[in-house]
Amino acid sequence: MRLKIVRLIVFLMIKKLVLGLHFYMKPGEVRCFYEDLAEGAILIGDFDAQVERNGRFEEDFGLKMTVTVDETFDNDHRVLNMKNSHTGDFMFTALESGEHRVCVKPTFSNMNANLRIFLELEFANVQSLDSRRMGQMESLRSRVLQLLDRVDRIRKEQKEIMKREAKFRDQSESTNSRIMVWSCIQLIVLFGTCVFQMRYLKNFFIKEKVI
Repeated sequence: MRLKIVRLIVFLMIKKLVLGLHFYMKPGEVRCFYEDLAEGAILIGDFDAQVERNGRFEEDFGLKMTVTVDETFDNDHRVLNMKNSHTGDFMFTALESGEHRVCVKPTFSNMNANLRIFLELEFANVQSLDSRRMGQMESLRSRVLQLLDRVDRIRKEQKEIMKREAKFRDQSESTNSRIMVWSCIQLIVLFGTCVFQMRYLKNFFIKEKVI
């Protein structure tokens, strides 16, 4: 939250232009936006993709996003090709003036899933950032630390899930083994009881001269 506030203040001071929008897509589709950028202009993008389930849109770590930037004035020369998770950001500095095409492409296992994409594009000038470069570096550093912390939490959650699954599997195997053992014991006891009863009845009938 603090990072968002710092970025908002910094870019308001340098008179940046912000374009925020959301749209709906299917996995594998490509959505492009065209922007005329001057040399030295900085394009910062922030995206967040969600999957619809039961009428609600929610995050899914299986959803991946590919972001590309092409220079349409230079035979569609590709200057950025980034693959990321369902949420993240990117930064691009225009080396030449001209029209640039920014495209996003989601990838998901269910090709019929409905996706909602939030995309925010911010425009600034590299010269106006020079005097505030230290603040920007701190902001980026904080962002990286937040991402690393998020990855660390995800890894810890995955390890806990694996531990719980292993514990549940061991308990299931132990329970099944005990059930098999007790079933065998019960069969042995039942068989022994039947043999004992047959012999007892035979001896009884012989003693009573029934047989």
